[in-house]
Amino acid sequence: MTTVKYQDQIYDVRSGETVLDALTRQGVTLDFSCRSGICQVCLQRVTSGEVPERSQLGLRPGLRAQGYFMPCSCVPQNDISMAPPRAEDLYQGVVVQAVEPLTAAITKVILETNSPLAYRPGQFINLRRPDGLTRSYSLASVPDDYFLELHVQRKRNGAMSNWLCDALKPGDELELQGPQGDCYYHDEQADQSMLLIGTGSGLAPMFGVVRAALAAGHRGEIHLYHGTHSAQNLYLQREIQILTSRHANLHYHPCVSGDESAERVTHGRAHTIALQSHVNLQGWAIYLCGLPSMVYAAQQQVIKAGALSQHVHADPFEMKDLRTESRVAESSSPAATAAAVTLAPDLELWQALRDGEMLHEILAEFYTRVYADEQLAPFFVGVTKQRLIEKQYSFLQQHICGVKVYFGNRPRNAHHWMVISDALFDHREAIMLDCLRHHGLSQEFVERFMAYENHFRKDIVKTRPWNKVVNGVEMPLEGFGELALTSGSLCDSCGNAIDTGVIVRYHLRLGTVYCPACMGKTLEPQIKAGTHG
Repeated sequence: MTTVKYQDQIYDVRSGETVLDALTRQGVTLDFSCRSGICQVCLQRVTSGEVPERSQLGLRPGLRAQGYFMPCSCVPQNDISMAPPRAEDLYQGVVVQAVEPLTAAITKVILETNSPLAYRPGQFINLRRPDGLTRSYSLASVPDDYFLELHVQRKRNGAMSNWLCDALKPGDELELQGPQGDCYYHDEQADQSMLLIGTGSGLAPMFGVVRAALAAGHRGEIHLYHGTHSAQNLYLQREIQILTSRHANLHYHPCVSGDESAERVTHGRAHTIALQSHVNLQGWAIYLCGLPSMVYAAQQQVIKAGALSQHVHADPFEMKDLRTESRVAESSSPAATAAAVTLAPDLELWQALRDGEMLHEILAEFYTRVYADEQLAPFFVGVTKQRLIEKQYSFLQQHICGVKVYFGNRPRNAHHWMVISDALFDHREAIMLDCLRHHGLSQEFVERFMAYENHFRKDIVKTRPWNKVVNGVEMPLEGFGELALTSGSLCDSCGNAIDTGVIVRYHLRLGTVYCPACMGKTLEPQIKAGTHG
């Protein structure tokens, strides 16, 4: 048995047990989500001892060198000591070099980092100003550039965007975290045709992807569509035209949706025009950035046009809610939440699913693959596959048929603690899409089925856990509760029986139960007092 020292306390770690499981068992609250080393929410720093290489997979070299690791994937082979992350390690300082307006709505911000930033063209960073306000911005630069370049689109009542456009000046210091995101140039297939669609400042990552592709000698055709409401908001036209004059495979399509008098542009929405011009996207690589409604609509349409989901790279620019009232989906009112997720029944789809018989078959295959998938399986530890199939079947039956047969949590509450990126959600959807097609569902009904799936993306994808809301009350996200068992049970850690009347500790999020022996001696006074962790 090994030990881990954390915040001046020493905790035992059993053979084969991860550091996260060991500390959770003994009443320590650590942030976590995927429990498989993907989301990096549980990131900690080892101060003595060694951690296995697997617990550092996916971390940038600078963090690995400073001893950062993921407790959820760390099964220590020796005693270790660890500490929480240091803010200065996760953020690095940057100095503003220039602030230049590109249009009335978009400003270019040039930053110099204190140390080189390893990133892929098209990724985004988190920018934090001195008072702590933080927003995400995509990079328009490429690693060969000395400076980082951001394009900031001014938003009505935007606390960060207006400050960056109006108050920021050369010499100011900010902090940067990242990079993040999967919407970057993938150079595995240099002959693959590429379709890039960006709206507003969504041109920034598209410009980086194009530059990276051309620098890598990409041989496939590259079509770049940039959409704005007004021709005055088109920008980088000169720079892009220089690239098109040098590279015959690059084609630039400026699109304007609201200014009918604009010249030398295509009138209409960028994604509509692009998909009218490219009806067969089999084998293409797709990049989508900007307005979320455009990104989500285009995602569905490019799949319909034959693109494989693994070749679709998307970055919807979700904005901080600037309204005085909360979004309906985040309202504490159960009625409002229910209204937000209501979908029109589709009885033709249910008939195509052979009145549910095919749906059972699809879900059985889908969850078999999910439980074998290293990215998705960790979210379902302790949940039987059959139980998931039954819940998902009744959930889909309720929405497709319009009958009240599902009595579980709605998607927002069911996934409230899971940190799930758009890329991970897309990975799940790719598996579902493959299952639908494997069972012979026609393309028309595949699209209608996937519309139900993607309707709930906004309730599932997030960068940090949400509190669960029950009857209008936000429940604690982390921590432990204690109760006396009214019937016998088994300890989720050691597996031993627990008799009726014994006081146990249970994890608020996971629902796992720990017997007094597994909770650790340091927690006995708290148990006797009957308090909550």
